Amino acid sequence: MIKPDERLMRSFDWLWFLALLALSGSGVLAIWSTTSSVGIDSYFGKQLAYLACGIIAFAVLTAIDYRVFSDWIAVLYGAGAVALILVLLVGHSVHGNKSWLSLGPLSIQPSEFMKVLVLVALAKYYANLDMDHLNLKELAIGALVVFVPAALVFLQGDTGTTLTYLPIYAVLSCLAGIRRKHVVALLLLVLVSAPAAWFFVLKDYQKERVVTIFNPERDAKGVGYQTIQSEIAIGSGRGMGKGLKQGSQGSLGFLPARHTDFVFAVLAEELGFVCSIAILLLFLFVLYRLYLAGGEVRDKVGALIVSGVAALVLFHVVINIGMVVGLFPVVGVPLPFVSAGGSSLIACFMAMGLCMSVRIRRYVN
Repeated sequence: MIKPDERLMRSFDWLWFLALLALSGSGVLAIWSTTSSVGIDSYFGKQLAYLACGIIAFAVLTAIDYRVFSDWIAVLYGAGAVALILVLLVGHSVHGNKSWLSLGPLSIQPSEFMKVLVLVALAKYYANLDMDHLNLKELAIGALVVFVPAALVFLQGDTGTTLTYLPIYAVLSCLAGIRRKHVVALLLLVLVSAPAAWFFVLKDYQKERVVTIFNPERDAKGVGYQTIQSEIAIGSGRGMGKGLKQGSQGSLGFLPARHTDFVFAVLAEELGFVCSIAILLLFLFVLYRLYLAGGEVRDKVGALIVSGVAALVLFHVVINIGMVVGLFPVVGVPLPFVSAGGSSLIACFMAMGLCMSVRIRRYVN
């Protein structure tokens, strides 16, 4: 007789998992191609170690029933909030953002993991509400769940990561049943608050990034430098690319943040348009699998978790590639699974592990 766990694991989506590995592998390949060292302390060696940790986290969360995880989310959410506060008190800065905590030889970015916890916390809260439409009270509580941690991240100076909390609230609130009048009210609030944010919240360098989108040449050696070099890299790759380690912008160091924010430009330069389309198709495939898993699961919390993860991945992809091609300002949003960085990579695999847990238990009451 087949054990229950074996029956569940027969529902494991290997194609989905292989797509995640392919995306992660493309990032490792880009890091190897643009660096000279392959030691354990190099970007390449660290990314391989992060990838191994991410796969382990994925396996653990796949094996755990997502409903058990959601039942403990209040404790985990509280721990994550404490970590964000500790960052403000004793954290250290990287590239001007005080977003990191040191744990011995390791450094972690709690804001990346907190996105996953916020998503599950909001999904759990909305799923427990026995109503077809959310009232203002429920919307306000949901906003507190999301935007209190987002405010702590903003205080760290990390505007890009702060923005990634927005789709969590927007998508889950819509799926939980938001009324049309509340949507209109929220849109009006955004329109009214946008000018105030421009004058009183955004710093001068952040305003300059927004203005430079429309004309990078106005500050070609300053704010517009990254965008110009990224566009050169993508355009010079053409159809098939220049070959690994043959790209001028990436390998010679003309393109800043080539391991992180602009890794897509490196792949486009060295492996061409074909590779760029392949990466986009892999993301599309992952989103399609998430769509199927969310549509088949029988309980609300599982559907909301999968939908929230899909929204988060899509937002990251759109913003990151928009930055790379010059459509959006450079705000430091990584490309999921591809950009270098341990916290982001492990958090992405954690989110996917939760979604795989939903998939393999989608018919279990």
